[in-house]
Amino acid sequence: MKMTTNPTTQPTEKSSTPLTERITTLHTSDAVVSSTYSTHDYTKFSFVAGNRAISRRKVVKLRESIKTNDLTIAYPIVVDKQFNIMDGQHRYIACTELKKPIHYIVIGEFDIRVIADVNNSQSRWNAYDYLNAYCELGIHEYKVFAGFMKRNEFNFSVTLLSLVGKLGGTLYNEFRRGNFKAGDLKIANTVALRVHSLKEHVPFYKNREFVLALMKCMEHPDYDHKRMLKKMYHVGGSTLKKSTNEKDYLRQLEDVYNWHTKDENRVRFF
Repeated sequence: MKMTTNPTTQPTEKSSTPLTERITTLHTSDAVVSSTYSTHDYTKFSFVAGNRAISRRKVVKLRESIKTNDLTIAYPIVVDKQFNIMDGQHRYIACTELKKPIHYIVIGEFDIRVIADVNNSQSRWNAYDYLNAYCELGIHEYKVFAGFMKRNEFNFSVTLLSLVGKLGGTLYNEFRRGNFKAGDLKIANTVALRVHSLKEHVPFYKNREFVLALMKCMEHPDYDHKRMLKKMYHVGGSTLKKSTNEKDYLRQLEDVYNWHTKDENRVRFF
């Protein structure tokens, strides 16, 4: 028996017509809430101070995506009334490099906190993105943070720990909101000097948990850093084992500090 094919089920070839030419008017009573504009005038747009730094890797990836299937009209960039780019700066650069039109929508005024929230919901901002953003805006506390981190070659967590004396989710949230306040810089600089003084003895001297343990030792009223350095010199930092646990480091530092010390002169940190 000869099979017949229903013409309505025949597969159709993928259209090579650009998406912009395939968009049709929708006959509906739904309200129109925004308008999308299009232009080749790239000079009218500006970047916002404090927005995330441009990633060339992301731009290249977007360029390849646009070359394959240009959906930029479906994802317009967002600008304010002064044509400052609030969202979509990577798409903007990719389109300019490809000589493609910029599709955009205009929304009211934003500050950097709103921009961060919008971008974070799409591609999560990390701590360094927030730091760079607030430094770009000239916020003093964040410039102090960045300067301290650069001078000491600490990572974000150790810098925060040194400047504030603690870590925690609430602290990170306040940092992201632009509410960071540095503690006593004299204490922070003392912490940094003592951390660096252990460089020759402890390979992982800038490890976050190790620094936290050292700061706990420093809080003890009988702590003497010269004594710690002397014992480190004799015992050797090689006796310390790398760990992911602050309490483990604290126990090890206590052992070094009390090495060859009479019972009455021993100090308990742990």
